[in-house]
Amino acid sequence: MVQLKEGLEIVDVEDGRVLLDSRKGVYWHLNEAAMTFLDELAKGSTLEDHVRAVAHETGADEARVRADHLQLLTEFRKAKLVTDASA
Repeated sequence: MVQLKEGLEIVDVEDGRVLLDSRKGVYWHLNEAAMTFLDELAKGSTLEDHVRAVAHETGADEARVRADHLQLLTEFRKAKLVTDASA
């Protein structure tokens, strides 16, 4: 299971939502798809849950959606925005 790194939160702002690290005073303004994915992870959804939902909602190929989200997850890990938690 993947979750947001401790201390990060998704905050509504005037022009959308941002990911905020209030301890460091740093924020990330991500596109809506990336923010929705992070939001779902924060709520406890799994990658597979999210992939199935996106594929169903958009009609996109599930394998393509999975590949795109795995790449996004790799970028989140590189930026240290998420952690891998034990189930």
